Amino acid sequence: MKSLNEQQEVQEKLDKIFKIFKATEGAIRPHFILTGASGSGKSYSVELLTISNELDFVEINAAQLTKEGLSGNSLSKALTPLINKSGKLTVVFVDEFDKLFISGNNNELAHESTSGVQNEFLKVIEGSTAQVFGDYGKYVSVPTDKTLFVFAGAFNGVEDLTLDKLRDFGIKTEFLGRVGLLFNLKKPSLESMYLCLEKSKLLQNYIKVFRKDVTRDDVVSTIKSAIRENYEKNTLGVRMINTFLHKYFINGGNLTEEDKKESSFQTELSLK
Repeated sequence: MKSLNEQQEVQEKLDKIFKIFKATEGAIRPHFILTGASGSGKSYSVELLTISNELDFVEINAAQLTKEGLSGNSLSKALTPLINKSGKLTVVFVDEFDKLFISGNNNELAHESTSGVQNEFLKVIEGSTAQVFGDYGKYVSVPTDKTLFVFAGAFNGVEDLTLDKLRDFGIKTEFLGRVGLLFNLKKPSLESMYLCLEKSKLLQNYIKVFRKDVTRDDVVSTIKSAIRENYEKNTLGVRMINTFLHKYFINGGNLTEEDKKESSFQTELSLK
């Protein structure tokens, strides 16, 4: 797996962070925030680098988190996988971190909950242990001194974000003071989108299933045309490629907006 041209500069910096984290056995933990439009490769970049640096990886979805004590998925529950890490060097990827901030929302309960989650993250980052939800509803203390946190979000697709702009979104100054590293991933170029299509595993799998009906060149040509026509208004990023591939093969080799109402699954499939 290789990075796209737009990701390379940022990935080199992130790789250096992970190498420092690993070389110091977690004594240095440069927690950071990673922004970028949906589909720009935030989770892909981080997971790719954790694999190459042989670090453990845990992903949690911040959009689902609620303040401790309220119904829902609290941070103590989301961090339960750390029980099985036994103090190993671990990267915790906090996806959709921006969903914790409700700009313009007058729901006081919502603000209280999301503000509370920020405070809970601060406690975990500042401390060397965390209380997580274990078996039988009991809390278990787990070490976090070898855990690196990555907070990722699209932040409405705003480009070139700064710490000041993040504060305007609702991130507390206290939080930014402890997680002050910020990296922005750029939107993949049209050429990078083409490259992702050429290397798509989904494309390879579809070709195997429909090998009697299609040629790879025909599929790639059609999908590239659709990517080009929709590139400017694309809000899905690289994920748009998979959407087009699914539509192409489900719709009998055509990219239409209407999906077939009926589908049949056979050992050998046909586009007809």
